[in-house]
Amino acid sequence: MNIIRIEKAGLKAWPAFEEFDDNGWISRFADGYTKRANSITVLTPGTDSLKSLIQQYEHLYNSKKQPCIFRLLSFNDNTEIERILDARGYTKDDHSLVLSLELKNREFQSLEFDPVTVPEWMKYFCELSGKEIKSHSTHIKIINNIKARHILASLSVENAIISCGLGVLSDGLFGLFDIVTHPQHRNKGYGYKLISGMLQWAFENGASSSYIQVIAENKSAIGLYKRLGYETAYEYHYRIQNYQVPLVIIENHEFKGSL
Repeated sequence: MNIIRIEKAGLKAWPAFEEFDDNGWISRFADGYTKRANSITVLTPGTDSLKSLIQQYEHLYNSKKQPCIFRLLSFNDNTEIERILDARGYTKDDHSLVLSLELKNREFQSLEFDPVTVPEWMKYFCELSGKEIKSHSTHIKIINNIKARHILASLSVENAIISCGLGVLSDGLFGLFDIVTHPQHRNKGYGYKLISGMLQWAFENGASSSYIQVIAENKSAIGLYKRLGYETAYEYHYRIQNYQVPLVIIENHEFKGSL
């Protein structure tokens, strides 16, 4: 599978609110929600004026009160970029794998997924992952901005939702996102069943391949995807600027508002 094609499908599947492509340096902004949507993905590193270019991106992200974050892909030679970022104090974070799977000549389970609204699905996601839904307004906005065909899938047992996931079909590639299973129901085959059903839906709707991005330390998830047939296509990691949001100091100490 063409890895550049996977990259472009992945960016389209998880849309930022603003995105700019400067000769293969793709800068994205989404109110700070997820590094994936608030970083510069370097598709083609180049060799000219890297330090100056990095400084320009630092100014751009810092002007939005965000740290500058670079997403570096393993199929590129990032030696010079890494050297400059090391010198500028950037930390390394979230070493991740991109796994891919050809869907042809494979057997998956066929499941019926009931249509749900984004707020309904987000309620499932937050309950299963132990997160507060009020902190996921930007998450909802990102999903609402997905232009490609997608599915908000969930799996229930005895009328209780125990697993859910988001799948996005773009350019014949099916990306899996936000896969989560309730802690009490993990390692029982439910995640496998959910994803298998999603892959069957994708194949029936024209997908030829699938991909998923997963943190390299998440061995249990990687094991699940490997059992489904996924293989590592490439890797990436983030380099994060040591940036502190400036404090606004109010000189007038007399407060006349209400708390």
